[in-house]
Amino acid sequence: MSYKPLIALVASLGLATPAAAAMTVGTFLTKAAPLRANPFTALTNPDYPVLKAEADAATRQLRAEGAARVAAGKPPIACIPEGQSIGILQMLGGLDALSPAEKKLPLKDGYARVLAKTYPCEQR
Repeated sequence: MSYKPLIALVASLGLATPAAAAMTVGTFLTKAAPLRANPFTALTNPDYPVLKAEADAATRQLRAEGAARVAAGKPPIACIPEGQSIGILQMLGGLDALSPAEKKLPLKDGYARVLAKTYPCEQR
């Protein structure tokens, strides 16, 4: 009996789960709170790699969506000046400032709102 189909099914389910279960802004902030309270031990906290992966994934998704918007002739979500980026503390501060309803959004969408507020595009 071959276990290859079962292994393939389990592997595909494992790969599909993270995308389906995107972390909300509120969950991200809750998990980040202990790291922010004690930054000297943040890198050893077991939630650090999870939070870093979530933030990296949100950033990659927003870049891809931004490129797709530009390619489709739509205005960008935010207009970040060339050579600038948002730091983690600025990102967390922006996420903290979101409304309770916005904190229920997936991290990517909340981060998009932070970027749009921080780097708004001029209306032409």
